[in-house]
Parts: sequence; C-alpha cells; structure tokens
Amino acid sequence: MVLASTPKPAASHSLPVSPVNATSSSSSVPEPLSAYTCPICFSPPTNATLTPCGHICCGACLFAAVKSTVKRNMVIAMDRAPVPRCPVCRAEIPGWDGRGGGVVGLKAQVVYSL
Repeated sequence: MVLASTPKPAASHSLPVSPVNATSSSSSVPEPLSAYTCPICFSPPTNATLTPCGHICCGACLFAAVKSTVKRNMVIAMDRAPVPRCPVCRAEIPGWDGRGGGVVGLKAQVVYSL
C-alpha cells in the first residue's frame, strides 16, 4: 500500500511528512501507509487523513480530537468562535467544517512493478 490523496480541495500547501520508522531511501516510491503511526492512537492510520501542517492521523481520531477541542474551547472562550487546530502541533486547520474540509483524506493504492 502507498499513500495517495483523494481528489478533495486541499490547502494551498502542505509540509512533507515522514513516517515514524523511516529509512533513508533514494527511490521515488512513496512509503507504505503501514510505516506511519497515528500520533493519537499509536496504531497504523485507519482512513488516514493528512492535516495542512503535514500530520497523518486516523480519520476518526483526528475528527474526535478536533471536535473535543472545539467543544471545550466554546465553553472557555464564549466571546469568540473556537478555532479548529491540529491535535499534534496546535496549528490552525483553515477550512475545517467537521465534514472533511481543511484536511485531505488518503487512500491506499496497490502499486505493481515489473
């Protein structure tokens, strides 16, 4: 399996992401999804999602973490709208709508070589 983004509106830029157990390789073959670890549940990402700041998380983990933070911040800062943030680095997630806006869903694809 390799990482490939789905056709979704993406942020204007994203930082390169490196897997947890990366080995230096000069090939252009993307790292398999199993080489990454969700920083929230510490398992290989299920329904992997890429944040604009470059973190890969399980889709459910990311959405639950952001939803929880937004809900908590609504109580704390009642005078202003809560800002959705990456649960790893706290960077703002522009375009977040709670339905996939502002992040990129990744899907596994099989790559065959001869």
